[in-house]
Amino acid sequence: MIRINLLPREERVSAPKITLPKIGGSLLPMGVLGGAVVLIALTAVLERAKVAALRSDVAEIQEEVRAIQPQVDRVKRLTTERQDLERRLDVIRQLDQGRFVSVRIMDNLSREIPKYLWLTEVKQDDSGTITVKGMTFSNLIVADLMMAMEKNPMFANVDLIQTNKGKISERDVTEFSITAQLTPDEVPSDFTAEAALEQMETLVNQGSMQ
Repeated sequence: MIRINLLPREERVSAPKITLPKIGGSLLPMGVLGGAVVLIALTAVLERAKVAALRSDVAEIQEEVRAIQPQVDRVKRLTTERQDLERRLDVIRQLDQGRFVSVRIMDNLSREIPKYLWLTEVKQDDSGTITVKGMTFSNLIVADLMMAMEKNPMFANVDLIQTNKGKISERDVTEFSITAQLTPDEVPSDFTAEAALEQMETLVNQGSMQ
């Protein structure tokens, strides 16, 4: 039987249209998401492998450090002992050098002292300047001492600071004060200390090589 729809075109009910989803358009985001997940998982695996390798390297280094620690401790101990010995030897050198210089000063002065002149004080400061004080009977004798010191290679810049009149046992005397700069022609040395230092250096070197 043939049906004819006599309703106006505006009142006709259109049949619903069914639209199927596009397969390609919906699968693309899923593929991108899956690829990102795989990339993240691969990166995590690689990072874990790197961490494991680093931990292994650290463990090997710590084992090597533990193995050489006795030698390191020995070197530190020898270094400390050497520094302590060097400090002691420096003190010995300073004491010996001061002692030798003082002896040489008095020896050189005793050679230059003219007759009828007596020394009462000889001082030396850190700058190498000595002060010589004494007494005699005449300014001419003081001048003789100064000229003799100028000719001596150990003294330079000899200068008269002052002269005063004094009395000893009711006798007139001249008290004087002279300064001079030390210019030693020889530098005293402590061969015993040097030999001990060289021996210590040899022991330290031997200990480091063992």
